[in-house]
Amino acid sequence: MKNCDSNLIDHEALALESVFTGQYKSKIITYHGIYYSEKSVHELLNNACIRFASTMEGRMQATRIFMNYSSKTPVLIEPTAFGAFPTKSYQHAECVWLFNHHFEVEELEKGKCLVTFPNGLTIIVHVSKNVLLKQQHRLHYTLDTYRFIHREKKPYFRKVLPPTDE
Repeated sequence: MKNCDSNLIDHEALALESVFTGQYKSKIITYHGIYYSEKSVHELLNNACIRFASTMEGRMQATRIFMNYSSKTPVLIEPTAFGAFPTKSYQHAECVWLFNHHFEVEELEKGKCLVTFPNGLTIIVHVSKNVLLKQQHRLHYTLDTYRFIHREKKPYFRKVLPPTDE
């Protein structure tokens, strides 16, 4: 077990879930392995958002208003780069946060899925395949919308030549 903090909530994060084992409160799954933290999922996400000048609640509120979402709102940690979506209400103990990376979903039984990430790590989540795919789409759509609105605008400069004597 590796102990860590919110610095692992970055472009390499795949999933984040609550654990209730000893001193650890959360498990962070990244491309490089699995890490455990004494901080809660909410604390880790909030601290990650703060690195990009907001709070988790602020990011969620802005996304709810801007995208007209009412529940299970994705969090854009770095709004034009990466974020995560909750599988259930973020206040629910079984809520797992999945980040904006590709993953495969296999429905094991009704309301229970196996999520497989490109590096071979897997996680079981207690929601339907339909919910996972809908939430994944919602996160990617929100990220794409923010990227489009905040895309880098290249200013148009017109070269003005000094007057000539001709």
